[in-house]
Order: sequence, then C-alpha cells, then structure tokens
Amino acid sequence: MGQSPHMISAKPYPNSDHPDLALVLQTTLDVYDLLKRFHQVLQAQAGYHSFQFSNPQTNHRLAIGKEQPFAANFQLTHLNEDLGEITFTKSSVFSSEERHQIEHALTQLIYPLRNAMSYHEVVIHSVTCPLTQLGNRSLFDQIIRREIAMAMRHQGSFTLLMLDIDDFKQINDTAGHLAGDAILREMGKLLRQQQRHSDYAFRYGGEEFILLLSQSSVSGAYQVAERIRQQIENHAFMFQHNPINVTVSIGLAHFQPTDSLESLFQRADSALYAAKANGKNQIAQK
Repeated sequence: MGQSPHMISAKPYPNSDHPDLALVLQTTLDVYDLLKRFHQVLQAQAGYHSFQFSNPQTNHRLAIGKEQPFAANFQLTHLNEDLGEITFTKSSVFSSEERHQIEHALTQLIYPLRNAMSYHEVVIHSVTCPLTQLGNRSLFDQIIRREIAMAMRHQGSFTLLMLDIDDFKQINDTAGHLAGDAILREMGKLLRQQQRHSDYAFRYGGEEFILLLSQSSVSGAYQVAERIRQQIENHAFMFQHNPINVTVSIGLAHFQPTDSLESLFQRADSALYAAKANGKNQIAQK
C-alpha cells in the first residue's frame, strides 16, 4: 500500500474498449455517483476487492469494499490539475493485463470526473457566502424547509439560533469596512468550528448568522448558544494588529409541531430583538 501512485492523464480521444463504461460515465455530474458507477462497471471486469478515491483539495473521499494487501495506486491529472488518487486492492498481485485494463478505464474517467468536479464547484459557490465560507440565504431556505418536513414526518426536533453582531455599524464606522469584513470572515471560521456534522451554519445577510441545530433539545441548544456567545466575547479579533471587541446577541427558537417556516423564523427574530433590547451580548428564547 505504500507504493507511489502511477500517473494517469487524459488522452485527447481515448478509444473505448468498454462501451458500457463510456456510456455510464456520461449519465451523471455528481462526483460520488460517477465514481460509484465507474467502480461497478470496472470491478465486474477487473475483479479487484476494494476501491478508494481521495482528493484533499475538494474534500471528496470514497471507500468501497474491504482493503486487501496488494494495491495498485493511480494519480489522476488533467494538464496541471490534480483530480485525485484512486487505489484498487485485491488479495493477490495485480497482473500486467489487469493493470493495463484499469489504466485504460481510468483514461476514460478523467474527462467526466473533471466535468463533475467543475460542476460541484459551481454548485458550492452558488450556495456559499464567499466571505465567511458559510451557507448563504438560498441554501438556508432549502435546508430549513427540508428540516421542517423531516421533523413533522418523523416527530423530530431542531432549534434555530439567530445571531447578530452587536454594534457592527459602529465597527465599520470607526475601524472601516475592511475591518468589518475581517470580523465577518473570522466569525464564519468560529461558527464552522463550533458546528457538529449534523448542524448547519449560514450567513443570512449583513452581520446576521443562523445556526440550525438538528435533533437538539431546548436546554442543549441553549448550552450551544451560550458556548458560542462566550467564545465570541473572549475571542481576540484583530485588524491590522489592533484588537476589536466583538459580541453577539442570540435569539433561540425551538421547533414546535404547530410551527410553519414563517412562525419559527418570527419567534427566532423576536427573541433576537429581545436580546438586543435587554442589553445585547446575551441569549433570549421565544
């Protein structure tokens, strides 16, 4: 498993010895779906036991099957672009014929994989705030509707946290808009670090952020909110070597079976308003 990967690059017009594979690779622009379909066709022909794909730059990882002691590693490239590494393993040494068969199949994968990754980047950018790297308002609208539907169908629960940076206009007015951008960027980093894999964080607009805490109780959500509030209050926000004091007010609304999207959002917004009115840098619940 420690051997250096063999480099595989795209050929301008690879002739296909696998018409089924060539057809399959034209049917999807989803990276994982593409790799799974590629694996299904090739495994039936090459007889390996496990398939592993990794691209750290795009955070794509896929492992199928039980890893075996003998491996064939391949690095996929297109021009100077690294598309990831694929490792096949089996219980016996790969024959030269098997390696040739895999190599030829991989040349057919490169163009579809590159297209799928490009599409993935377009989709990610369309629902991500470029400044904070959090989900944007469009993605929030999609996720919240799905969470409500799932909670009503399965009698589940989740909590909406609405955060607003206190006196953000004053920060912009005194330190400048570049300082404000730096604060927003750092805030996105902090919220990404705080969220669990099952949670979602969004920049809703301006200096306002939203966290969706899946499968959370009211008390558990309050503890999360308090931890975030304290971390932001105690965090050393800096701009051009100058410290900037930052605090947030947080409104908390726990989903109820009678809630609609509008009523849930209104309760969270009302709670946030109450936290601001009561002195800021605190949590209110509705």
